[in-house]
Amino acid sequence: MSLVHPLEKRFAETLAGFLYEKVVAAVSGGGDSVALLYLLKSQGIKVVVAHLDHALREESSRDARWVESLAANLGYPCVVERVEVARIAQEKKANLEATARELRYAFLARVAKRHGAQAILTAHTQDDQAETVLLQLAQGTARAPGIRGRVNSVIRPLLDFRRDELRNYLKARGAAWLEDVTNQDISFDRNYLRSQVLPVLEDRFRGLVPALSRFSKGRQLEDEYLALAAERLLIPDTRWPVPAYRRAPLLLAPEALRHQALRKVLQGLGLRPERRLVELLERALRGQAVTLPQGVTARSTDGTLFFIPEVPVRLPTGWRLPEPGDYLDMPYGKKRLVEFLSEHGVPKELRTRWPVRGEGPVVNEVFDLIPEPSEDRFMRLALKNARGARANGEVPIGAVVVREGRVLAESMNQVEALKDSSAHAELLALQQAMRSVDQKLLPGAELYVTLEPCPLCYGAALEAQVSRVVYGTENLKAGALSVHGLPRVFGLEAGRLERDCARVLRGFFSQLRAAPGV
Repeated sequence: MSLVHPLEKRFAETLAGFLYEKVVAAVSGGGDSVALLYLLKSQGIKVVVAHLDHALREESSRDARWVESLAANLGYPCVVERVEVARIAQEKKANLEATARELRYAFLARVAKRHGAQAILTAHTQDDQAETVLLQLAQGTARAPGIRGRVNSVIRPLLDFRRDELRNYLKARGAAWLEDVTNQDISFDRNYLRSQVLPVLEDRFRGLVPALSRFSKGRQLEDEYLALAAERLLIPDTRWPVPAYRRAPLLLAPEALRHQALRKVLQGLGLRPERRLVELLERALRGQAVTLPQGVTARSTDGTLFFIPEVPVRLPTGWRLPEPGDYLDMPYGKKRLVEFLSEHGVPKELRTRWPVRGEGPVVNEVFDLIPEPSEDRFMRLALKNARGARANGEVPIGAVVVREGRVLAESMNQVEALKDSSAHAELLALQQAMRSVDQKLLPGAELYVTLEPCPLCYGAALEAQVSRVVYGTENLKAGALSVHGLPRVFGLEAGRLERDCARVLRGFFSQLRAAPGV
């Protein structure tokens, strides 16, 4: 009876929190992945071996057959696919390593789904972790969280195991493995760090690899917290046909949170979240148009940060792009289309791409602008109430509650009139709406308000089970989302008729400051 190897005992402890009947093991044939397969065998876990032939080397087909033979000897089913990674990367004009990684994980996901496996296991080691941390620092990310032990269904159970001890384990088991000759090619950054840099650093700084691993774990814990907080800063501006986010929550946030949020935006755009790109976005937030990789223009207009791709916006069926000379036949006369779009906050990079319809140069439909969307109509009613509040000496805020296209209630700020600090426009509108339908809740209702709700009104909308809140401009003093960072628990749209909503507030406070004795 063979003795339990110490590494198998450690591996069992590592897997203690993962209760899966069947897993997919990514096996290249190298020492790390072969060791993973033997360790899984020692635990009696059902395994499907998956091997993706990248077709980058002449002997890659031989490696695939070797993995198939290994899986058969261990009693495991094996799935092999061949993909010409270099050709695909060239066609996509993408980085070879990034393309290989994308294709590999897509393949593993397909295998897991096909075989009903609950998890995908890869053989990344503590040495891989150290290399990744150094690589990320060298690439300028300024974060270096390294490789995560778990991302969704992908688990990396060997991150606390050194490469050498895995090979010693294989030798003790009399197992063979393959050596990939391309790992010696130092034209690849990771190979250069592995063979030329880390050995020198380890010789000088004993325990460097475990230290970098500990550093990575600390960064990941910090990142998890920051990611949750940063997510709240990213309020999508859904009115536009390109990625766009509200500026105020980002500008008001602490720098660390803002940078975390901007890195998330970059990743969403398919860009590496490098420090230099984060700094470019800082400039974009403050009004400068900047160009990101892949030709994406980042620009702020009014309260929105836009990300405008170089490729044209996809047109809805039946619409066309604007042409020179296009104009609108308005009740008061002709208006050039480009002027109309500018007045409505469309960035100049989008004015030649904004979908329109019409005969010849006469435009009679402008996407999401003409005919006037119902959201604009309801916000104009809220603005009417805001102007009424201003006429009464109140801070000009108006609110409207709508359900299924019908106005249930409208109100204005009445703090001074009622001598009640809680008599906010949206709170009064919600109370009036509930009385009008004789119900204590308003599921399916939408709240339109000219100024972003404060925490009090946010809580009232939440308790009333309002489905959606639409506001005009941010509340830079007490905004529930932009200042206090409360989570978005209902549908949200920000920036509707932003210029008009901001103008009525500015006018009130300018008049107030100009008054004698103020």
